[in-house]
Amino acid sequence: MAYTINKTDGTALVTVADGAINTTYSITLIGKNYAGYGEVLNENQIKLSENFANTTANAPASPLTGQTFYDTTTNQLKVYDGAQFKTTGSAVNSQSSPSAAAQGDLWYDSANGQLYVYSGSAWILVGPTSSSGGTTSGTIVSTVTDTSGVSQTYLAHTISDNVVAITSQNSFTPGTTITGFSTITAGTQISSTISGIKFTGTATDADALGGIAAANYLRSNADDTTTGTITIQNDTSLVLGADGDVSIGMSSNDFNIQNTTADGDINFKINDGGVTKSAIVIDGATGDVTTIANLNVTGNVTVSGTTTSVNTTNMEIVDPLLFLAKGKTDTAVDAGLIIDRGVSLNAGIIFDESEDEFAVIYTTEDGTTAGNVAISSYANMRVTATSALYSDLAERYHADAVYAPGTLVSLGGEKEITVAKKSEEDGFFGVISTDPAFKMNSNAGSDETHPYVALVGRVPVKVKGVVHKGQRIIVGQEDGIAETEQPTQSGDRAIVGRALEEKLYEDTDFVECVVGVK
Repeated sequence: MAYTINKTDGTALVTVADGAINTTYSITLIGKNYAGYGEVLNENQIKLSENFANTTANAPASPLTGQTFYDTTTNQLKVYDGAQFKTTGSAVNSQSSPSAAAQGDLWYDSANGQLYVYSGSAWILVGPTSSSGGTTSGTIVSTVTDTSGVSQTYLAHTISDNVVAITSQNSFTPGTTITGFSTITAGTQISSTISGIKFTGTATDADALGGIAAANYLRSNADDTTTGTITIQNDTSLVLGADGDVSIGMSSNDFNIQNTTADGDINFKINDGGVTKSAIVIDGATGDVTTIANLNVTGNVTVSGTTTSVNTTNMEIVDPLLFLAKGKTDTAVDAGLIIDRGVSLNAGIIFDESEDEFAVIYTTEDGTTAGNVAISSYANMRVTATSALYSDLAERYHADAVYAPGTLVSLGGEKEITVAKKSEEDGFFGVISTDPAFKMNSNAGSDETHPYVALVGRVPVKVKGVVHKGQRIIVGQEDGIAETEQPTQSGDRAIVGRALEEKLYEDTDFVECVVGVK
């Protein structure tokens, strides 16, 4: 009857008929009463003894799980895992990774000369870190003799044959040059010759930054001090306050301090004997500047605004001269002082450009409008005079014609005064003044309608004929013209005054005289 051949686990493998053999598997299975069975048994024994030794290409075609095979191509003993023959006692040797692997399997990459281990999901390189004939990358344990002759062991962190960093437990100077490392410092240091190389990441601590001790850097999260100069090289340099309310910076060539809070003031404070006080306040709503204490200005002060208000009890000015209307290049305007008198008309002391003279006045104006001051009336002025620029006392009188300075006038005519005539000897009144020292009734009219008449003092007089100093000057033969008194003259003629200078020619000309002196 036929044989049923079972595997080690008891499952049936194949049935062999009587008198027959089965060659499905690596060894020949012999049926009952098969002639010549001795040869088959001996060959099976040989195959088992040599583990079916053959080339890789001629591996057993129908192996059983657990079957061994000696690969004469690679000289390796292999075992069938149900899918492939795997090397036993060494890594799988191939140019490509095995298609089926179990966790812990080894594979030697014969193309690159590297050993891998299977993690259960991927092949992990064991070593070496560089492939055969390629560059070295990885951490390499190296030994060098230092300049003192002591052997030093270190870790060389290498990428493509370049040592990028060295880790050592000792500091030393290599006796043999290591590129990028003239000296080795205990710890990990990076190469000095590889451009741009640096540590990147978060470090918990450092002894120095850029060669400067860490303790010499300013803190950003705590109070700190410095003995050096802080330079901020940008225009929006400094922002202060929890909400960034104050900025200090540059705009073009301007230095700016700004309170960015709407209507927020800028307050400059001082420590006065331990008490904090405001010294200068800039109003954020108006821009007004207030100085709390005295303001001492050692340079010039230029005020370009429309109005300058001084609210003080006493005002002291050291400068002996006040220059009004400085820089005026067009038509001159009235200038002077206006005094606010409350409900009464304002008073003023001005230079009246229209009259070319100083005037003490009453006015409704307050000095806010430049131009000619509207004079309501003239005010009295009480002074004690010790000298005068000119030398006669004069008063305005209404004339019946326009009379030149030096002309003799009398009371009468159609107005108040008229030209003096010989026939009106007793009517002589005065001389038309050139530049009076004292001007009375100045608001009566103009020089044409109301000329100043010199009543007493020195005044140029029109005189005809030779004049000697000290001679009496009297009303002459011609209207308005004086002459000297002659001993042979008969009758009384009005005396004008006395001559103060000589005139040695007959023509009519001005002679300085004292009028009012008989």
